[in-house]
Amino acid sequence: MAKAALSNNLQGALWILASCLAATVMTVGVKMASGGLSSTQIVFLRCVLSLVIMAPFVINSGKNVLFSRHWKKHLVRGALGAVSMNAGFYALGNLPITTASVLFFSTPLFMTALAGPMLGEKVGIHRWGATLVGFAGIIVVVNPTLDTVEFAMLAALISAVLFAVILIQGKILSKDDPPGTLMIYFMVMTTLASAPPALSHWVWPDQSLWLVLVVLSIGATARVYFDIKAYAVGEASAISVFQYLRLITIAGAGYIVFAEVPDERTIVGAGLIVASTLYIAQRETFRQRRARLAAAKADD
Repeated sequence: MAKAALSNNLQGALWILASCLAATVMTVGVKMASGGLSSTQIVFLRCVLSLVIMAPFVINSGKNVLFSRHWKKHLVRGALGAVSMNAGFYALGNLPITTASVLFFSTPLFMTALAGPMLGEKVGIHRWGATLVGFAGIIVVVNPTLDTVEFAMLAALISAVLFAVILIQGKILSKDDPPGTLMIYFMVMTTLASAPPALSHWVWPDQSLWLVLVVLSIGATARVYFDIKAYAVGEASAISVFQYLRLITIAGAGYIVFAEVPDERTIVGAGLIVASTLYIAQRETFRQRRARLAAAKADD
């Protein structure tokens, strides 16, 4: 049994590594495309191309995957996704990609803070303490002063907050709808919601930009698929830690492609954010294990 579990977790870790590489491809692509297109147009074209990539899946899934009693909630979730994506792509276009990615990793902190009001979960003192440490890491990276706070950093944090809301909404909706339904509604709505700002100042991409857009869209779509595969075969508590390899792959890509070197504040802030989110994940695993044991005893 232990050998099989190890094998499953190893498979999950490899899928997570593939997800990190795909996310890095997307991140580098967004940064490269930002030199010739606005972030709003990159978001729209990314969504359109991802829909094209997903079309065979939609066709093979039949009509059931397109039906949901909660379609209004799906539409709201998709609209928030469009805002989150626009804010995130703007941040990637205007910040070093490692700095932006570190701020994106604050999403679990915001999920912890929102778990009470949105899910009715009781967040204990340990998770709150870790969350405060993580927020201290955000402050270190952003380095707010009385004079100015860089708007691109605020955009990265807005993207992280909204993505936390989207993930929680997905958790709620997944009780009644399969993952395919969530993905299709999300992609269709983000495409529709991102169209007006993109079309208002449209610029036709040249051939090289189209290539970049196609590659980043493949990376974005592949990342979602790889994450689903990872958590389908591996234990979340065992494989989630490997998500942080993305900071290494993105920092490496930033150095190789854009000659970016993370500054001391980014490194220190990343350490605080990663440590706090890992601790939150460990506490969540402990909480779930204790709940399962209590349920098992109650059944006895």
